[in-house]
Amino acid sequence: MSKPDKYVDYEAAWEGYAQRWRQAYPGLDHLGDEWVGREAGAAQSLAEYVALIEQRFVAPWIGADDTVLEIGVGGGRTAALLIERCRKLVLADVSAGMLELTRDRLLATPGREGRVEAVKLDGTTLDGIADASIDVCFCYDTLVHVEPRDIFNYLNLLPRVLRGRRLCVLHHADTLSERGFAKFLGDWRHSINGQRHGEAFSVMTPAIMRRFLDHLGYRVLVEDHDSVPRDCVWVCEAPAAIG
Repeated sequence: MSKPDKYVDYEAAWEGYAQRWRQAYPGLDHLGDEWVGREAGAAQSLAEYVALIEQRFVAPWIGADDTVLEIGVGGGRTAALLIERCRKLVLADVSAGMLELTRDRLLATPGREGRVEAVKLDGTTLDGIADASIDVCFCYDTLVHVEPRDIFNYLNLLPRVLRGRRLCVLHHADTLSERGFAKFLGDWRHSINGQRHGEAFSVMTPAIMRRFLDHLGYRVLVEDHDSVPRDCVWVCEAPAAIG
């Protein structure tokens, strides 16, 4: 197939967000502190939302000996939780600006220099991440903005870089939930005629994700619709190989 005329430019969208964030939110300490989970029905404050993420999706699944890959680091909110529990954290993002903000946030604490690695992604591959080098892939507050075909692509790529438990924690939008459909109704006029801004929410459902996971051979451990009522969070084991 020829190159599409239109595409979602995730890199430009999130580079732009990182560059204008400080001006937009001068009273906040870190990029991402503006997302408190209220609209998603998960929390009423930043502290409550961070506690929910840690208690339900970080603490039960991340071990002290794990090397963790975080895809889509934002301003480092979840990275700051992960680094406290894992041996090494690989930061991966399409935005160099996001990577810089998150790396600076983590390395502000002494003694972490050898435990943090940053990889700039191209949005299509996981190039730069070695084969069988990752124990857990953590992707939270990122896939909500990623189109289903791109989600499938990442799921197809992940088994190459995973090892051991091959665990994945994956959070995506649910357009069919009440809050998810309200989000869709607020966004759709800005994403028509094949065009979509990289910050917009994707049209995604748990049924589509389940089909993706089953087709690719992932083993589902948790399918959570309750913690973040607008969305869905999965914990699953990736296959040893695909194809």
